[in-house]
Amino acid sequence: MTNPTIYPEAFLQRMKNYMGNDFEKFLASLNEASPVSVRFNPNKKAETKLPLAEPVPWCNSANYLTERPSFTFDPLFHAGVYYVQEASSMLLEQVWKQINPENKTVRVLDLCAAPGGKSTHLLSLMNEESLLVSNEIIPNRNKILQENVVKWGNANAIISQNKTEDFAALENFFDIVVVDAPCSGEGLFRKDKDAVQEWSERNVSLCAVRQQEIMQHAMACLASGGFLIYSTCTFEPEENDERIAERGMRNAELEIPDYGQVKTKYGYQFYPHKIKGEGFYMAVLRKDGGDGSPKSEVRSPKSEVRSLKTEVTYLLEAESFVEYIKNEFLFAIPKSIYADFLLLEKHLYIRHAGIYTGTVKGKDFLPSHDLALSNFCKRDLPSVELNREEAISFLRSEAPKLKTLLRGWCLATYKGVNLGWMKVLDNRINNYFPKELRILKR
Repeated sequence: MTNPTIYPEAFLQRMKNYMGNDFEKFLASLNEASPVSVRFNPNKKAETKLPLAEPVPWCNSANYLTERPSFTFDPLFHAGVYYVQEASSMLLEQVWKQINPENKTVRVLDLCAAPGGKSTHLLSLMNEESLLVSNEIIPNRNKILQENVVKWGNANAIISQNKTEDFAALENFFDIVVVDAPCSGEGLFRKDKDAVQEWSERNVSLCAVRQQEIMQHAMACLASGGFLIYSTCTFEPEENDERIAERGMRNAELEIPDYGQVKTKYGYQFYPHKIKGEGFYMAVLRKDGGDGSPKSEVRSPKSEVRSLKTEVTYLLEAESFVEYIKNEFLFAIPKSIYADFLLLEKHLYIRHAGIYTGTVKGKDFLPSHDLALSNFCKRDLPSVELNREEAISFLRSEAPKLKTLLRGWCLATYKGVNLGWMKVLDNRINNYFPKELRILKR
């Protein structure tokens, strides 16, 4: 239990002013345990042993858990069957259904994307012809973003590592821009004690300045008629409604069902004493001009493209991909986003695109871990089904002790879901699970 006295006096006084008679209920909620929730991957079905509770009301694919298990020792977590995500932020689904009810093909930018909760959620919501660009400037956070997007398995994502101002060159390019802005983090106080220690009124003001800059760059690359989805995990009006007020964009006037959130002048505020989740704010703005329809003038490749060669043995729907080679690394880029990829490559530092399929060494093709986790990995490839103990051993990058008549590259699976590659030789089995992702905890 959290002792209320640890909260900065300035924070408590500000919340009293904001909340009036609700303050004591709000403060009491900060002493309660944080709810745990997961969102399931629609493309990776497997029976889990998670301690499921009721569904998250505003997300069709999410559930609360009765307790927090050790996700590290669940092979399905590593396979991308579900994502552990704070429930309040899943409100994105309700917004998506209103701004793109027909699920048209769109270009989407998740500007501050790490660790990947909103990006993987967007990939579950958008059609496969659409493009998602997930951006994170901090290298170690970008690496985590890549890991989570790769686990989700979609091919229509590009991951960039750029400053927000770099996107200004892509004027009017994106139909939807998501800004989960860096903030003072008040909404996460009960689950993140470091956020409490770092809080100050000065930091609130500094965050507001940074948010203003990010919003300016987001507007520049947003198409006329497009939507900007702005969110924070704070209660501060200075970081929320006041940031929206100064932008001069039209409020999208959405009608989100009542889940217990508070309607503010420009958006929606979640409070932990009113909903089962953490503090969260979201607003949706629309840029003047246009009708919000997706742009299509560069949706088809305009240069000679290479069909897949070696990878065709491993990929479903190989005819819908273009081969792209970067140094010795081979990528399969969906044809639907290839022209956009070529354009973005001229302006952005791209860390990942489509499916990294593997490398060629001499006459040999070495399939990648990304390929194993892709939703487009062929279903009829040689595979070995592991029990839980064997799966954990595999995820520790230990040499498999298995008996199989198979030879060559084989998928290691658990409950029918791919975990990674093994290569079966006559006298041993080599484990190709990436060392940097292996389970270290015992």
